[in-house]
Amino acid sequence: MSKVRRASVHSSSSGSDIILSTRTRKSISKSRRSSLAEEAIKPPSRRASLAAAITSLATATIDEEHTPLVVDVHDSYKKKIVKSSQKLNCFFGEPTPVDVCISEIKKEGLKAILESKVPLCYFLYYLLDEFSSENLLFFLEVERFDEHRRISTVGELKTMAERIYGTYISNSAQLQINLDDKVKRNITNQLLAISDFNANTIFVEAKASVYILLESSYIRFLETNIYQEMVRHCGEFTIHYDERTIKSAVNYLFQHLKQQKESINAQFNGSKDSNLSESIIAVNSHYYNLTKSIIERFVINMFGKAHLPLKHL
Repeated sequence: MSKVRRASVHSSSSGSDIILSTRTRKSISKSRRSSLAEEAIKPPSRRASLAAAITSLATATIDEEHTPLVVDVHDSYKKKIVKSSQKLNCFFGEPTPVDVCISEIKKEGLKAILESKVPLCYFLYYLLDEFSSENLLFFLEVERFDEHRRISTVGELKTMAERIYGTYISNSAQLQINLDDKVKRNITNQLLAISDFNANTIFVEAKASVYILLESSYIRFLETNIYQEMVRHCGEFTIHYDERTIKSAVNYLFQHLKQQKESINAQFNGSKDSNLSESIIAVNSHYYNLTKSIIERFVINMFGKAHLPLKHL
């Protein structure tokens, strides 16, 4: 029995003639391949690609295979920024106080804003609102620890590592970050045994884990009013922010403190007779003092004590 092949219809330019042509398996296969190729050519949106990458990294275990990838991406970008800064210093003959512009942040994302100062204030403000500021603070602390590896003794580095551990990793840490038990145990073991302490690797896995959490927060930050305020105040291409712009960014952080203080006062005035309310107020007051110390230390590290408000709350 002969197989019947489907005919395709083609009209001539006059529209009066109809020609039947046989479609072979080869032509059908070719047509399907063309359709698939067209679908493959369509690139995904930048946001979809970034979201997919974050999901992939977040669901993966932070092991030796993924850790270098996450950390190296940021470290490579940091080297690029340092090199650019050195070129500017050579050109002007003195240290040049440059920052990362908003255009660069829009292009490079999280790794760029982490190397900034003024824009980073706005990201910290968002993280404080999101109750995840400890991730950024830990990352910045480890960055400073890494910078000291070349100039400090093993004893000094171990002391620094113990302070970071006590602040962000131990079970009693006030700013405890969310780490895998294996990563946490590895850091603990290195600090307990002097012979096992390795300043080059002790925080690598933890830093990679936190970087992924920051990526997730950064994507949400892009959709907020505070992000738009950052763009408006900083400008698109500015790399040297004046005192007014710095003050505006710092004031945002202390505005967050002011809101916390007002909330605590409202709670206190609203229910003085309730023991439960007093307990809640005590917890909130403790969090307020902790937030205050976070913001003050951040501002001092970024801009110096002179940029603290004269009357900070």
